[in-house]
Amino acid sequence: MKILSIPNENGKMTCFWEEGASSGKKPLIICLADKEEDAQRDLNLLFSQANGASVAALVIYPQTEEQIVGDWLYSLRQREDVDENRITLTGTLSAADWVWRLGSHFPQWFAGICAVGGYGDPYEVRAMKNVPVRAYLVEEEPQIIRKGKVAVNVDQLVMSLLTAGSECVEMRSMYGKNPWNKAIQEDGAVSWLLEQNRKHQFQVIWLKPGVWRIDDWFSSSCYLIEGQDKALLIDTGLGEGNLAELVTSLTNLPVEVAITHPHGDHMHWVDSFDRVYLHKDDIALMREKSDVFPATFRYPNNSHTEFIPIEEGTKIHLGDIDVEVWELSGHTAHSVVFVDRSHKCIFTGDAIGSGYIVLLICSEEHAMETVEQYRESLMKITPRMSELKNFAWLGGHGIQENGCDPRHQQDYLAGESQYFNPIRQQVMLDMICLCNNLISGKISWKSVMDSPEHYCNTGSAGIFFRFI
Repeated sequence: MKILSIPNENGKMTCFWEEGASSGKKPLIICLADKEEDAQRDLNLLFSQANGASVAALVIYPQTEEQIVGDWLYSLRQREDVDENRITLTGTLSAADWVWRLGSHFPQWFAGICAVGGYGDPYEVRAMKNVPVRAYLVEEEPQIIRKGKVAVNVDQLVMSLLTAGSECVEMRSMYGKNPWNKAIQEDGAVSWLLEQNRKHQFQVIWLKPGVWRIDDWFSSSCYLIEGQDKALLIDTGLGEGNLAELVTSLTNLPVEVAITHPHGDHMHWVDSFDRVYLHKDDIALMREKSDVFPATFRYPNNSHTEFIPIEEGTKIHLGDIDVEVWELSGHTAHSVVFVDRSHKCIFTGDAIGSGYIVLLICSEEHAMETVEQYRESLMKITPRMSELKNFAWLGGHGIQENGCDPRHQQDYLAGESQYFNPIRQQVMLDMICLCNNLISGKISWKSVMDSPEHYCNTGSAGIFFRFI
């Protein structure tokens, strides 16, 4: 057993640590306790069943600041020996309130949560609706008031999740002494935690009738829209779960796929579907060299997927709905956006970023040429902005409207967000100004090269350059 001391600007946290036996990145089980002796004892119990995973135990108190705990969790996620997609959370009965609190405020940090008893906010907890949760009801009052807010027990927390649409929460009863120990020793809680993997999980967000957003572990966002005769899935993200099965659970219509641009985090395993719309020049490139877009195909020698060419002005017919294609090159040579006038949505992929920056990938030698081409693409769309009045602009990484800092992207769940920059017309206009400032030299190229990740910005628009 090691003791990890993790510095923090507000103090220092100490946790007990047992390194897993397997090599490389390992699953990590995090356990919360309110006493050092409990933390050490619980660590030993968990590690005896961890099957090669690492275990961390943190002593946490009611007065502990959540920011410090968040920083501590984030530091563990960054460790080279931790698989960030297989981090799970549990805690003894005395620390169970913290399990519900952290799960509610950082749901995308955990592959699974085992809560034994405790109280939580029934509204905040709904942020966990897509997180696998095993919750144990112990003898306790159904609800209490804390700082003027209601906090409810496991029975009501589980019901709050179920009524929010969760299909991955289960409640069990564990009465008597030491319920957490019984859950670990007698009910297979450790094996259940180790089975969870965020790469196989999706977060489904209902936006409006006929429109869903689906996020994966990589924070890629794809969108399902329904017409009268068929449905269209825009992008396929980077998830390793069964996306095709998921979308067919959301709609009874046949589903086709449209791709905004052929990057791995937007068309991963696209051959899980039969019909795919892709820009005609990207199809030509793919036919010329089959492995030009890595991770596109899950199955070697794919023959059943039909790629249908699209270009500026193409209309994808869904029956009563037409989805129109607008070309907006820059992020890639043939990026497109999809305009759905019936649902009043424009799906932009990464063409304008997702509320934070756009990434331009080019050689340093051709950087300014890429900026000029990107500006021209934006300028062609600008006169059509009046057509998009009161439309929702939906990007390829929805959470980035709250910034790209993964430590703080979920701050909004705790009511602490200090950043919000959704995609909208102003971002496009500022992006044109940014391109003009680069081309004119108002923003010097030296300042771009000297900045972290070669970043520059104007107003609400930003660009990162990645040189190849």
